[in-house]
Amino acid sequence: MSKREQIKEMVRNLIRRQLLTGRFPSSAHPYAPVSGREAVVLMCLWNRPSRLPEILERLDGQDFPDGVRLYLWNNNRRDRAIYKKALAEHRSTGAGALHQVDLVTSVFNVGSIARFYWARRLALKGYTGPIIVLDDDQNFESSFVSTAFEHYDPRALTSWWAFTIHGAYWQRAPAVPGGDVDYAGTGGMICNSDIFLDADFFTTIPGRFWMIDDMWLNYFATGKGYTLRKLPVHIEAVMEETNQYHHQVELKEEFYRLLYPAAASSN
Repeated sequence: MSKREQIKEMVRNLIRRQLLTGRFPSSAHPYAPVSGREAVVLMCLWNRPSRLPEILERLDGQDFPDGVRLYLWNNNRRDRAIYKKALAEHRSTGAGALHQVDLVTSVFNVGSIARFYWARRLALKGYTGPIIVLDDDQNFESSFVSTAFEHYDPRALTSWWAFTIHGAYWQRAPAVPGGDVDYAGTGGMICNSDIFLDADFFTTIPGRFWMIDDMWLNYFATGKGYTLRKLPVHIEAVMEETNQYHHQVELKEEFYRLLYPAAASSN
């Protein structure tokens, strides 16, 4: 690593430590009075700026009676103006469930783990309820939030993107509701906020695998006694060509072998 890269990484580590305090600038975009009972939805933004208007519309159309509050983390500073424009132009056309959107624009790409800095900030301020995590390449139905709340268990990661794994990360089969789950992806998931009060979640993930926070959360949570479950909802994934996993195929397999050597050796 060059001297310049070393300095850059040192600065990034300092910023990550600052993020742990829950003190970072954000902007609020209100659409309806906030009661504090809204469903908390977290989402990272990176390379799909065209998706935000539809996401806002889908959340606004949720049938959850207490409404929704969306917390966005933008990892791409160049798209900040696009997102701000979409938030300013949003108008309710349906149920009016989207009460407020809070936006952070990061100085560098923190990765999708950034959405859990939002969860930690909320927990540090006293929030003890569930959090829902969505990806910006997912289309979800108007009943999604209500269904997620119906299946919420504070001691589980309950996810739509759930699999059973057979010895190697990519040797897997879709899980079924009520069946065994070995992996619960973070896109389309509900879990509690308390787990993110543990700073170890952010500080002990091996640096080489920083961008694979989904696998890390599974490992970290099950190590704390959590179970993994399948969430019975319908979600349609779109813009497949933009998914970052295309660049992580081998890295994810390597991380799985590191975290679960016994399972990998039995393959």
